[in-house]
Amino acid sequence: MYAHLRILGLKEALVEQAPFPPMTEEEESDPEKKKKRIEEEEERIKRSEKAMDIIFLNVGDKVLRKIDHCTTAAEAWSTLERLYLVKTLPNRVYLQLKVYNYRMQDLKSLDENIDEFLKMISDLNNLQIQVPDEVQAILILSSLPDRYEMLKETLKYGREGIRLEDVVSAAKSKELELRDTSDSKSVAEGLYVRGRSETRGGQSGNGNNNKSRSKSRDGKKICWICGKEGHYKKQCYKWIEKNKNKVQAQSSGESALAKDDAQDLVGLVASEVNLSEDQMDQNEWIMDTGCSFHMTPRKDIFIEFQEVDKGKVRMANNSSTEVKGIGKVRFVNTDGTTFVLHDVRYMPGMSRNLISMGTLEAKGCEFKAADGILKVIKGCTVFMKGVRKASLYVLQAEAKKSEAMVAESGNQDLDQTQVWHSRLGHVGQKGLDVLAKKGCFGKDKVSGLKFCEDCVFGKTHKVSFGPAQHVTKDKFDYVHSDLWGSPNVPHSLGKCQYFLSLTDDWSRKVWIYFLRSKDEAFEKFVQWKKMVEVQSERKVKRLRTDNGLEFCNHKFNDYCKQEGMVRHRTCTYTPQQNGVAERLNRTIMNKVRSMLSESGLGQKFWAEAASTSVYLINRSPSSAIDFQIPEERWTSAVPDLSGLRRFGCLVFAHSDEGKLNPRAKKGIFTGYPEGVKRFRVWLLDDQKCIISRNVVFRESVMYKEVIAQEQSGKSFNPVHLLTDDVTCEIAGKNRSTGDLAQGGVMDQDREASPGQSNVEGTTETETQSSEDHQIAIHRPRRQIIQPIRLQDYVTDEAELEEIAGYAYMVTEDGGKPEPGSFQEAMENPDKDKWILASDEEMDSLIKNKTWVLVERDKKQKPIGCKWVFKRKAGIAGVEGPRFKARLVAKGYSQKEGVDYQEIFSPVVKHVTIRFFLSMVAHFDMELQQMDVKTAFLHGYLDETIYMEQPEGYVDERYPDRVCLLQRSLYGLKQSPRQWNTRFNDFMESHKYERSLYDSCVYIKKLQNGEYIYLLLYVDDILIASKDKRSIEDLKALLGSEFEMKDLGEAKKILGMEIERDRSKGTLSISQEGYLLKLLGNFSMDQSKPVGTPIGVHFKLRAATDEEVRVQYESMRSIPYQSAVGSLMYSMIGTRPDLAHSVSLVCRFMSKPLKQHWQAVKWILRYIKGSLKRKLCYSSEGDFVIQGYCDSDYGADKDRRRSTSGVVFTVGGNVVSWKSSLQKVVALSSTEAEYMALTDASKEAVWLLGLMNELGFKQKTVDIYSDSQSAIALAKNAVFHERTKHIEVKYHFIRDLISDGVIQVKKIATSYNPADIFTKVVPVGILQEALEFLRVTEN
Repeated sequence: MYAHLRILGLKEALVEQAPFPPMTEEEESDPEKKKKRIEEEEERIKRSEKAMDIIFLNVGDKVLRKIDHCTTAAEAWSTLERLYLVKTLPNRVYLQLKVYNYRMQDLKSLDENIDEFLKMISDLNNLQIQVPDEVQAILILSSLPDRYEMLKETLKYGREGIRLEDVVSAAKSKELELRDTSDSKSVAEGLYVRGRSETRGGQSGNGNNNKSRSKSRDGKKICWICGKEGHYKKQCYKWIEKNKNKVQAQSSGESALAKDDAQDLVGLVASEVNLSEDQMDQNEWIMDTGCSFHMTPRKDIFIEFQEVDKGKVRMANNSSTEVKGIGKVRFVNTDGTTFVLHDVRYMPGMSRNLISMGTLEAKGCEFKAADGILKVIKGCTVFMKGVRKASLYVLQAEAKKSEAMVAESGNQDLDQTQVWHSRLGHVGQKGLDVLAKKGCFGKDKVSGLKFCEDCVFGKTHKVSFGPAQHVTKDKFDYVHSDLWGSPNVPHSLGKCQYFLSLTDDWSRKVWIYFLRSKDEAFEKFVQWKKMVEVQSERKVKRLRTDNGLEFCNHKFNDYCKQEGMVRHRTCTYTPQQNGVAERLNRTIMNKVRSMLSESGLGQKFWAEAASTSVYLINRSPSSAIDFQIPEERWTSAVPDLSGLRRFGCLVFAHSDEGKLNPRAKKGIFTGYPEGVKRFRVWLLDDQKCIISRNVVFRESVMYKEVIAQEQSGKSFNPVHLLTDDVTCEIAGKNRSTGDLAQGGVMDQDREASPGQSNVEGTTETETQSSEDHQIAIHRPRRQIIQPIRLQDYVTDEAELEEIAGYAYMVTEDGGKPEPGSFQEAMENPDKDKWILASDEEMDSLIKNKTWVLVERDKKQKPIGCKWVFKRKAGIAGVEGPRFKARLVAKGYSQKEGVDYQEIFSPVVKHVTIRFFLSMVAHFDMELQQMDVKTAFLHGYLDETIYMEQPEGYVDERYPDRVCLLQRSLYGLKQSPRQWNTRFNDFMESHKYERSLYDSCVYIKKLQNGEYIYLLLYVDDILIASKDKRSIEDLKALLGSEFEMKDLGEAKKILGMEIERDRSKGTLSISQEGYLLKLLGNFSMDQSKPVGTPIGVHFKLRAATDEEVRVQYESMRSIPYQSAVGSLMYSMIGTRPDLAHSVSLVCRFMSKPLKQHWQAVKWILRYIKGSLKRKLCYSSEGDFVIQGYCDSDYGADKDRRRSTSGVVFTVGGNVVSWKSSLQKVVALSSTEAEYMALTDASKEAVWLLGLMNELGFKQKTVDIYSDSQSAIALAKNAVFHERTKHIEVKYHFIRDLISDGVIQVKKIATSYNPADIFTKVVPVGILQEALEFLRVTEN
């Protein structure tokens, strides 16, 4: 094409030319010059268009579509050069190496070889790379075959130079000479003729194996076909006519001869395989590397089969066999395990069964052969073995015959739509339409489905619940009620085990009554109804309850009819219809458990805590009424909360029992009595409950701390308690604003509204004089005594306020003491480094404009602040040890509703991080890590908060001013939430989507179709993508908005060390450093290692009261809770092998015994021997989710509950695992396995949603179970005597199976990796399971 353009004189049109300069005034004024200029421009355009037309005529449609947008010939030519004449360095290197390594092919003629060489030289010329003529001649000469050896020697000597033309001419002459003398085989030139030689095997010599073919005794050629002389069988016209479709042209040269011989040999083997039906068993499968597909002549072994009417497979002897069908075949190994081969061809013309090893290799399998055994490995599992027999490997497995072959039936008269609907397991209309569009039904046509009664029987499910609609306009238009409790609930102080809750729908005010038995419910309801109707002057109109016998009886029904109340009841097994009352009971008990846990009071105080919870619920905003306060809506007055106190705190009630006796008794605050302007107090010495208004509160000390002090042998001195710097509040003193209302709420004129029932129990009302009495407060500061929960730590008393979580202390311990205050930092040997760190923190705060100095507000008390100093170990290879100082606000003094509202802030899940790392390893993505400096300082505050100036940095000009916080600060309760909100708004403003399955994952689809992902854990960020440039853009974007630190390749996240080898495609996660410090802190670093996480001899049970009493003293100094918490952190991160053992010892946290501590030490010994064990992620296998579940029936020794074990892999890499006790007692092993399947299905739904959201499409998750009964129960919605008692929530898995979300499959127990999450297993099984999950020490 270039030559054509050059002949036409259009060469200049292919070069981009500079535009004509603007016309000068002289050209504009001169008509001739102007005309000449216009003609030149038109001529250039005309020549460009002509050249462009020639280019378009000389290229194909595919190329034309790539240049049809070009406007000039130069632009089109440049585009073609860019697309098809790549001038990059790799292309230039490739073309030159191709030229210099060129070798002629025997199958081509000399002219064809030389033409190919000259074409490569032309390509180099187009790249401006010139190859001299002599170099070309030398390259051609060296590329000649061996039969030109004498020619090479001749041309190399006797001349001063050599030209390409001389070499080509001499080579062509030599080729003619060799062609004329083809009958005489020259040994020097090694000439071989095309096709077969006249002797067998094409060899010369007189050996016995070289007998002549088809010759008579006188040496004449005789054909076997026609019997005539002068030719062989394959030259016979009769044979050629008969086999013309099978004859193929034989190639010439040495390679053709070798090919013929190889075909003869393979054909002989194939003939022996196909013709020896009587000699060898059809049950044997040959593992063949030469066949393209799996093949079998047996139709009875297919478990799935699809007939095909076309397709042939050519054998090695050039014969062909038709393919009659394709399907799946299941094999059973000698050890009982099974596997399935897909895409097996059914070929009746075959006599043997063949397994294609090439097909298995394409699916990610590996082969290893040694000692006559061939192993086929997928991942870490050997699923197929073959034994060598007579140079062939025979599979050591048997094909399992199909239990029921699907035969063609005479269903021609039936509706084809119904037939296919039935064949596909009652698939829906949409599924049929999709399959019909894809042509899966062949010539059959499908239409709309008719009514199918079987689908109704099999697929009917419960109707989903919509949002409740209660349109109430005033008090008592609608009342919700429910009864909570059971005979197993511990007796309260008043011997109660139940409570009755009633909720007004309009105001959401709550009343609670405590009952000793259920039959008291009617009496309490009548009492309540009379009281509220008198107080509100309104009637109760509608009552919503469940179908409990306490509500559904003749007495209750008759009373409601007499009073004209409408009853609304729930349907059977649908507590959702009474959701308001059910949710209220849950809210009450959540508060009860929290208050009992904080105070340390025993379970017998649950009624006092529940009464207090209801009192507080009535004075807290309710979302059901747009965050209005129920008490305010009921009374039309805002409740006063100034009288509220901490439940379970230490109090001193006034006592007058003699002039020399103490004037106060120590007690515990237990709530607000109804209708009395007093407090309820439990006296510790008298062991009874009193109601008093003369009470001194010590809210900083809870009951559990009092008990700890008494058990340590040091009594709690009331005088010392009142000498703290914090001013004690004394209730009972008359105030100008009025007396205390019930529960400590200020009230002037009105009486307390009916709010809650009095807790039944031993209660005395004080009769003492109401004279004011105040205990002396000017005493020396009390000695702070270490709480019992911290006695296992070696700390100073001054350090108690700084104690953080133990697991965190172990992780970040730097080995040197850290300053506990700013003053200590100034006296530390590393004073200069701490000052530098403090200066950096202050610079950051000032730069972010965190506060402004303002005058003190007398109405609002500023919160304090303090310095926290930390020595960071750094990241190996990235940064050295760091000295970090952080200014922290004393957020514990904040009050909810005043200084903060919402404080919840999400963090990324550990499972998501492991899923993320598995994805990075599988797809070889870039993985980068960043850190946000002073992350919390970027959040904006919605409340007005004042703070004292930081120590050491008080403004000398305005020392009395305070800091008005404009941005969030570390220590504030709302700081994490404000930072998360700010970061989320920023990411969404730049088109990043927040994950619906993990709120700290952000996703964005790039223009090239790839994705970029970001994970956020407070201030730690992980970024991954295949496009490195997009990662750099995101880093720059984050750096423009926040102060960031680029840590480069990810090395450590949440204490988990990340190691990556991209050349091998592997990534590993470990916590070796954390575990080393863990062993050192518990003095187990020199212990003897063991091989299993928990010993089989441990039979752990819950402690009895007598055992706790006997072993109390010996267990006080043992850090059981700290050790278990530290182990749990490791198990959650990278050690799935610890899941079952840690789950076991966690059950005894409240009352540990010596045997429980021995089990914990056993786990530590196991860690000592497996420190280097880590999660290994690779790119092997398909990137799909697979789950495994198992259960251990009745494993709990105390309540006989079963244990569930679940583990999930993504791309073969383990990402999620769990070992836990089931919530209810299973009545059979099938039930236990069924509940474990349901637990696994919940995790599968979440993982599947996360995967699809990240851009990796998967429709169905395979979950493997070793219980055939549980699988059958999950797949078939059959209700009978043995399953009707199973809770409805566990049948959730059936809907998932019918929707195609999950698929349950059978796995042999010996191959189920979830087995290690349910019970103690031998070391061998443990190692095999961990290898399967890729948890190794390599």
